[in-house]
Amino acid sequence: MLRSLYISSFVIIDELRVDFDEGMSVLTGETGAGKSIIIDALGQLCGNRSSVSLIRKNASKAIVEGIFDTVESEELRQVCDDLHIDLEEQFVITKEILSSGKSNVKINYQNASINALKLLTPYLIDIHSQFETQKLFEEKKHILLLDQYANKELKPLISQYQELYQNYKDISSQLRSAIEEDMSDEQLDFLQSQVQEIDEVTYTDEEVDDLENELHLLENYEKINENIHYFDHIMNSSNGVLSQLKEAIDSLQSLQDYEEFNESYDKMYDQYYNFQDEYENIMDIYHQFHFDEYRFDELQDILFKINRLKRKYGYTMERINEYREELIEKIDNINHRDEYISSLEKEKKEYENQCIQLGEKIHTIRKKYANKFEKAIIKELKDLYLENALFKVDFKKVALHSLGIDKIAFKVAINKGQDYSLLNESASGGEISRIMLAIKTIILSYGNVDAIVFDEVDTGVSGKVARSIGNKMLNLAKTKQVICITHLPQVASLAQHHYSIEKEMNDEQTVTSMKHLDQKERIQEIAKMLSSEKITTEAIENAKKLLDV
Repeated sequence: MLRSLYISSFVIIDELRVDFDEGMSVLTGETGAGKSIIIDALGQLCGNRSSVSLIRKNASKAIVEGIFDTVESEELRQVCDDLHIDLEEQFVITKEILSSGKSNVKINYQNASINALKLLTPYLIDIHSQFETQKLFEEKKHILLLDQYANKELKPLISQYQELYQNYKDISSQLRSAIEEDMSDEQLDFLQSQVQEIDEVTYTDEEVDDLENELHLLENYEKINENIHYFDHIMNSSNGVLSQLKEAIDSLQSLQDYEEFNESYDKMYDQYYNFQDEYENIMDIYHQFHFDEYRFDELQDILFKINRLKRKYGYTMERINEYREELIEKIDNINHRDEYISSLEKEKKEYENQCIQLGEKIHTIRKKYANKFEKAIIKELKDLYLENALFKVDFKKVALHSLGIDKIAFKVAINKGQDYSLLNESASGGEISRIMLAIKTIILSYGNVDAIVFDEVDTGVSGKVARSIGNKMLNLAKTKQVICITHLPQVASLAQHHYSIEKEMNDEQTVTSMKHLDQKERIQEIAKMLSSEKITTEAIENAKKLLDV
């Protein structure tokens, strides 16, 4: 559940911190007071796109932070494992929106990505906005809603199916490429010439490094020669370092009778012979090295060919050799084109049959749950004063797609004698709101998410229908945390917790605040909702009746 929400410098909110509790909470306030901004802030915690326009004027950044108590589930644990984060009893999610246009995300105070939010937060909170209601018109969403209802039984089969389907798509792509690809004799000659070109230079990346080092030495031979000669002169001439150092050590030898000098003499004596050894070692290396013009030209030619191959086929010899294997495979496919295509067709057919067989199993399970779903929705609709409404999950078998072999559409018949039709063809705005609430109520009651936010789900209704919608949310709040934004007093009066959102001018700026109402304040708020601008005595009495006080 959503335990608390902190908002700073977000649109017209200066700073706001609010704690939420279990059960049903309502947020009320005049139009434009900032109720939708609360939803927008929660949307940021769910990974919605950020914009500098969300930062309050004259602020350097906006901050939204939510603290969520978690309900442990296998799905949530798997998501946490995939994101390499620990599954905690509580998640603290923070998002900063910077004036530069960038944003920072943290999960339990550790840096995270927007994608991590999108994967994690669906297991923490479900936000149902008016935009989500409009999505009900999209037929492609209907199969996802039914699968969500049948999740426990369907999920492992859907995962298995999608793996098979991806293999089917990959093989289909390979087959299409094989059929469309140029496999003429000219193409075969071209591929073979590429292999021959690569085979002329058979070196590893380590060997290429050695060749480049050898060429570098030859290119700098004159400089090396000059420096070695100078080194030899300094070290070993009649007046060189070694000669003078030997004279100096010999002069110390005459002081051997004095023990104080013996240790220093021994050390310098050893150092002299170390210098002598290193000098001879350097000169031995030099004498082994000589400039070979033939080798110089050979190295240049080899490295020229290697660099040309790198430009054409890859930046390393390893990649070039991988490309060579690809060429060999293509050549083999051309030489055995019919067999290759036949093999792909056979493999494609095998995956297709497996997908169809598993798709049939998924179809059967969907049909079973669709019958239960239809009955549950019709019952919910009756409770919402759509007594004559019928609801049907319409199935059509279609070609293989990522979710199986089914095309699903939700259809309704609102009135007696009316034919079934798609939702947007017959239902009014108020009816759509009730149908969506019925679907959400059924699906969410089976899910693991513990916090549900409804943004004006009661749009287009009033009176007893509004009361029935409120009762639906109150009933859902027995097992879930429900937070509802509403304009209707019939809905607001049913909640266990009531928050008022107000907008006021402060230092020539508009500021939104949010307050948890006590019983007396709640009576005033609902009376205001009943009587608009001026709170009448009758409105106060009606508010008390609605609140049963």
